[in-house]
Amino acid sequence: MNSAHGGGAGIRPFGCYTQEQLQAIRCRIEQFPAVLQEYERQRRLSGQFTVREAAAPLHRLGAFRVEPFVFEIPSGAAFLKLAIQIRGQGIARIGGLRLTHSQLGLPIALANGGLQYALSGWCQEPGSGSTAYLEQMPGGRSGLQPSGVTPAGSIPDEDMQCIRISNTEESEMTVLRYEELIPVREGDHYSMQTALSLEAPLSGGIRAEVRFLNAAKQPLGPELLSPPFNRPTLTNWAYLLEAAGADANMYMILGESRFADQAKQKLLYMLADMQVGMDIFRRDGWHDDDTYGAVHIGRGLAAASVIYDQIAGSGVLLPEEESKLLAHFRYIAAMMMDTGYYRFDLETFPDEKGGKRSNWNADRATGLGVYALLFPQEEQSGAYLDHALSVIDWQLTEVVDPDGAWPENIRYHGAVLHRYFLFFVLLKRLKGVDYFKHDKVKGMYRFLMGTVTAADTIQGGASGPPVLLTPAVGDANVQEKWFRLLGYAAPFYTEEDPQLAGEMIWTWKRGGAPVEDNGAFPLPLVALLYPQPNLPEQQPALGSVHYPDIGYVIFRSGEQNLQHYAIYEASPLTYHAHHDEGHFSIWANGIPVTLDSGTGGYYNGDRHWYVSGAAHNVVQFADKSGRFTNGPLQSECKEVRFSAELDYARSRIPDANAGEYERNFVFIKAGFDVYLVWDRIEGAADSVWNLHTLSTRAEITEQCIDAACLSSMRMSAHIAEPVRPVITMHDGALGGNYPLAAQQHFRVYGGNSDYVILLHPRTEGTPPLQLEQLNYGEAAEGVRLYKITRSDGAWCIAAINGTGQSHHIMVPDLGPLRLLGEPETAEPGQPKQTGLRLEAGRIHIAMPR
Repeated sequence: MNSAHGGGAGIRPFGCYTQEQLQAIRCRIEQFPAVLQEYERQRRLSGQFTVREAAAPLHRLGAFRVEPFVFEIPSGAAFLKLAIQIRGQGIARIGGLRLTHSQLGLPIALANGGLQYALSGWCQEPGSGSTAYLEQMPGGRSGLQPSGVTPAGSIPDEDMQCIRISNTEESEMTVLRYEELIPVREGDHYSMQTALSLEAPLSGGIRAEVRFLNAAKQPLGPELLSPPFNRPTLTNWAYLLEAAGADANMYMILGESRFADQAKQKLLYMLADMQVGMDIFRRDGWHDDDTYGAVHIGRGLAAASVIYDQIAGSGVLLPEEESKLLAHFRYIAAMMMDTGYYRFDLETFPDEKGGKRSNWNADRATGLGVYALLFPQEEQSGAYLDHALSVIDWQLTEVVDPDGAWPENIRYHGAVLHRYFLFFVLLKRLKGVDYFKHDKVKGMYRFLMGTVTAADTIQGGASGPPVLLTPAVGDANVQEKWFRLLGYAAPFYTEEDPQLAGEMIWTWKRGGAPVEDNGAFPLPLVALLYPQPNLPEQQPALGSVHYPDIGYVIFRSGEQNLQHYAIYEASPLTYHAHHDEGHFSIWANGIPVTLDSGTGGYYNGDRHWYVSGAAHNVVQFADKSGRFTNGPLQSECKEVRFSAELDYARSRIPDANAGEYERNFVFIKAGFDVYLVWDRIEGAADSVWNLHTLSTRAEITEQCIDAACLSSMRMSAHIAEPVRPVITMHDGALGGNYPLAAQQHFRVYGGNSDYVILLHPRTEGTPPLQLEQLNYGEAAEGVRLYKITRSDGAWCIAAINGTGQSHHIMVPDLGPLRLLGEPETAEPGQPKQTGLRLEAGRIHIAMPR
């Protein structure tokens, strides 16, 4: 019994709430429909696992793993055939296979890869003492994904069909051949993903087999084999985590001991599994079972500590079970302080899985801190708490930037802030220490609000209002519901900073008012305890903004600045970086027309696509062999200007294959709402300009791409330079919960030319803009003018100075002009100048006075 919190059922003062607060918690669930809906979801989840646990032991509930094998198609290959080899004595289960085109991130449709039609299309080559037959397997393929686990909020998979293979001899090998002939492209990468289950290692192991065939369908070279897989795939601790939290919450609300007993059984299993996996992680170093690494164990330790705290006074824990649980907790906490397990002592990254600065260290320290606060009677708790506080203090000072950004991307900003939240709540409750007042913590919430996209009408759904999103930049996806953190934390600011609390509530509600703690490693309790939808709201001031330390330049306009939105990437960072320097995403009229591709799985092979330059709206340059390569992982933002009529960003992108390369990105407001992109390139390397549009069809003419986007939007790309380019069209995977799983992917091949491209998002039926090059007076080499004209006759001039010095040019027949976003230079009473002064290496936008 946790003596520091009292003992005996009915008198325990819990860590997150008191006995007296239980009735109020039950009342608030009835009071707020969204919280009631979340409670009902958790009740169903608990019930679903109860049924599962009656049919199979815990170690078999999620006992499949999806094991990837990434390979390159050799020269001359046109087709491939797939097989799975099961070598050596023992029993294995195969739940089918999937295939992904890694360089496009797109799945390859297989007629019966998942065994939904029994063994149709499969053949077996069993050894003399082997048997192979179909059986039902409790739990589904999502039980064990590489690096991840079952996503929170999901319903356990239906029982799946699998092939059970039993080899009786050590020399035995059974081969399952998938007979479909699959066309492929030579030189590209693909990923074969095998769903497999091993309760115990075989004497040999499981290998994926790939055979290549030429265009005549004749074998091409020997088969390609994956490294052997030969580890048990017993249910991972994280597969049970959300269900255990739901059980504990059912006990909290209903007081029925059976729920506490269910949570206890899961805790006993989860903590033992954590301990075994951590031992392997420490022994072998980092590997792709990173659910046993410090980042995920930190999250799990915090959640498990809360679950234990909820049921410790229930009377269901026998003395030996209590001792076993406490011993597991002690062992896990001690391992979290072992630098042989995680190098939390390093101020720089040895790699992305180490160091004081990492999000891994934030989760490790906060998990240890939550454990220390909920187990104050443990001998090392004081030291653990001091250590956790020292880590968080250092990170808030040295890592979180002046704008409040966690310097990786939105995804990891949200993840770190989430883990900080529970630690800060318990610190305030149990120690009277209030980190919510910390300027950097406030800044983290403000940064989350400051990056909101346009009010997206697609994500809002046909019957719902538009919703704000967080952008996909780097290792993130737009559908991640980070605004739930604003709903959780706003009540802690109602007295200390009511304006901030109001802005958090306003943003949370317009972000869909998410309550469920979704994603990996959820904390189901926070969704029931903290959101208060009846708090007053206040709209934050949103406008165009530059976050220089993390590299985001955000452009906004339209009603309440929530209609037109673009985000441009000019990052000095490399954490979790994609090759996306100079990328842009655009919403127009609340509709996404071009998006960052987002992110996929870490180890399933599709990261070839998501991290690549080809997956982003960037320029790629050819290397000496002529292949278009990925660009740099960081760039330098040289200039940002914002005004009511024009926003401008310019960045230097130091690509190793380009002599010098700068991208200019201009948002022309002033009644146009168009974007002009100028890529100034010095060097002889060939290049390609990538554009992705969230569209279903497109028309390509000599100098224009016109794409039909969602919700009757169009996106035109008028290509001023280069002249008569080669344009191709393909598809590329898109992360995000949109009706289209892939964007159309256009590639404009420009040789070694500059690119000047006007992007015009517009509603269906709105006439496109006209773009024409102007001749003017005494032209200077490298200086060019383009006239952009609307259908109603309104026009502006884009003046591009590609030289290294400023120029003053005369533009006859256009009358007096003014430069957008720049102050007037003429003295009062003096005649208005008809010429334009153009600074070196910049775009200027001019309109009639």
